[in-house]
Amino acid sequence: MARHRKAVLYRVSYYGWLLGVVVYSLPLLAFGSAAFLRFGNIILLRVSPVRPQYYLALLFFTILIWALAAHHYKLASVTNLFQEYTGIRTAFRACLVTLLLQAVLLVFVKQLNVSRVFIVLFDMLLFLGVVAARNAIRFTSESAAWPRKSAKLLFVGTDEYSQRSVDALHRMPFVRCEIQAYIQLPGQMIAVDNAPVIAMQELSRVESLTFDEVVVAIPSEGYLQLSAVLDSLQNFGKPIRAILDLGPRLSLREKIVQVGRLQMMNLGISPAESFAYTVLKRTFDLVAASLGIVILSPLLLALAVLIKLTSPGPVLFRQERVGRNGQFFKLLKFRTMRCSSKSESDTIWTVQNDPRCTRIGAVLRRFSMDELPQLINVIRGEMSLVGPRPERPYFVEKFRTNIQKYNLRHCCQVGMTGWAQIHGLRGNSSIPDRLQYDLHYIHNWSFGLDLHILARTLFTALKGENGY
Repeated sequence: MARHRKAVLYRVSYYGWLLGVVVYSLPLLAFGSAAFLRFGNIILLRVSPVRPQYYLALLFFTILIWALAAHHYKLASVTNLFQEYTGIRTAFRACLVTLLLQAVLLVFVKQLNVSRVFIVLFDMLLFLGVVAARNAIRFTSESAAWPRKSAKLLFVGTDEYSQRSVDALHRMPFVRCEIQAYIQLPGQMIAVDNAPVIAMQELSRVESLTFDEVVVAIPSEGYLQLSAVLDSLQNFGKPIRAILDLGPRLSLREKIVQVGRLQMMNLGISPAESFAYTVLKRTFDLVAASLGIVILSPLLLALAVLIKLTSPGPVLFRQERVGRNGQFFKLLKFRTMRCSSKSESDTIWTVQNDPRCTRIGAVLRRFSMDELPQLINVIRGEMSLVGPRPERPYFVEKFRTNIQKYNLRHCCQVGMTGWAQIHGLRGNSSIPDRLQYDLHYIHNWSFGLDLHILARTLFTALKGENGY
């Protein structure tokens, strides 16, 4: 068994080293290939009017960003190599992060005069390279015939979860295992058929078996049963390992985090603390909101003039709202109602045909154009383009008392539009229904989902449904 484990560790170490070298070298290979395709010269010397120092600055920046993105998305991790069939989705996300941060660099460092065609070629080749490299190493690792000796396992659990776990182990090229027997817990169904099944009352039969390890593979609801048999399992004198299932609402994202002398396990229910959420989402928000203000500036100016001419009072309406992690901020909107006391605006719910609305305000609210100044909130970092809509503190306190899990919506950044809004839940619509859509967004966040919501928001706003 020790020799088998050493062979497996050596194999994992070898392929991990090989994958790491290839993945982290890809920016250099992609850069040279893109330079040859665009300029016919790999090192960009004596190519007019190219300035090599600008391209080298871009290369060094890309190497740094790629190292962070590849590390976060585990592109160089052998243990994550087999989670996707092709690896295209993971590679696309890492390359998209790299492309967006390159765009940010060029926006804020205008001195860098770099061909846009070159950048597109660079990132396309980077994407194709990482997909090809990961699949090539996957193929070679699967075709290798070592280690030849198999690990002999005693499996605890006989239901469908155990069967899925065994199937997953057999698919791993670095692990060769033979199931000697399954231990059936009391009342557990039998969904396995490739080895003998031993009931808890017959544990003495295990003494006649030859096995190297005990593997526990039971769903979370069966953990209480496990405590009753753990002593018996330890009497075999073999290593005991568990395949963890923490249920559908919890996931081990960053696993163990060291905080001083404490070891903490991250049980986050959403991707809202991930690298992609922190960097990719914020970068996109900053660039898109800045461009939005520039492009829409004539419209914003025209609306401001109309509001000023049609009703007395300020153009912008500022109101305290609850943002991420319960932080308060001042939300900006075009003023759509007659001026009133702060207590009235903070505690009265807006309804259809609200008499407080001005004529121009009713039109703005119907098509959500009153929300456009919130692009400034996005640039400040108080909001995102996409996320649960921020609510007033008075109603947050009311809803969190009356509606279970309402406060979970504040674990991510609030937004100008969201999953609930594109499904028609605007205005005086059901708060529990909105909450369900908000929680779905939080649990399933991705950059692609944000783009999908933004695209649908344009059509939803044009329809003007529940906009009052």
